[in-house]
Amino acid sequence: MTDYYLESFIKCPYKFYYQHVLSLNSSQVKWRQVVQFIINQVVQNFYQLSQDSQNQLHVFKLIDKYWKNVSPQLFESKVHYYTVLAKTTNHLLQFLTVKKKQEPPIFLYQKMNIYNEELETQLSLTFELAEWSSHSFTIKKFLLEADAELIQLYNHLVVVVSNEAFGKLPERVEIITLLEGKSYTYSPTINSVAQGNQYLKNMKKLLQHPNDYTKTNSLTECKSCSFILKCQDSRNSANEIDRTNAKFLH
Repeated sequence: MTDYYLESFIKCPYKFYYQHVLSLNSSQVKWRQVVQFIINQVVQNFYQLSQDSQNQLHVFKLIDKYWKNVSPQLFESKVHYYTVLAKTTNHLLQFLTVKKKQEPPIFLYQKMNIYNEELETQLSLTFELAEWSSHSFTIKKFLLEADAELIQLYNHLVVVVSNEAFGKLPERVEIITLLEGKSYTYSPTINSVAQGNQYLKNMKKLLQHPNDYTKTNSLTECKSCSFILKCQDSRNSANEIDRTNAKFLH
């Protein structure tokens, strides 16, 4: 169970099924994936700079470095392209240069693999940015966008993996969305470990039963999905079966 697979499942179980269970790949690159890659590169390279270089000028330089090869044709329109560029640039400037860091990060895009005995499962999570705090450490994650379910998933994953790997919980988990420019903060307690394990148990059960996967209600997710035609075909087939069964029962 990796953070990437679980995030994909939370966004849409149908898409997860086509992409990761059936291993169907789409050759079409979607703008969200490209922008998320750019965000990751900018954040990672920014925190590898010296303290004196961690300023707005270098944020602009990093954004220009990774955006200059992105084609506007990936987006819905040129207006959409420049809107996404403007918003992500503005919010990266806002959140990366909010204050000077006194010490380098503990972890920077560090992948952690642990075995959870209660779940009988290997868990994998990438700690994008972990920094020292007054009593423990804080975790930050920079995303293009996130809904409540994705935020909940990440918070539970961080708690469970941190407890197993370090025997200690983070003082704070902060998820920053760069389209909206919002910050979602979570302060775990000792009870959060049991809650996280139960949540992941439920996720594991869902993942093990592909026949029970349901389609997301997110119009945004559907618009960007490479498997939309397959999804519609499968839903039409399911509806036809339902109608046939209803006639038979009558």
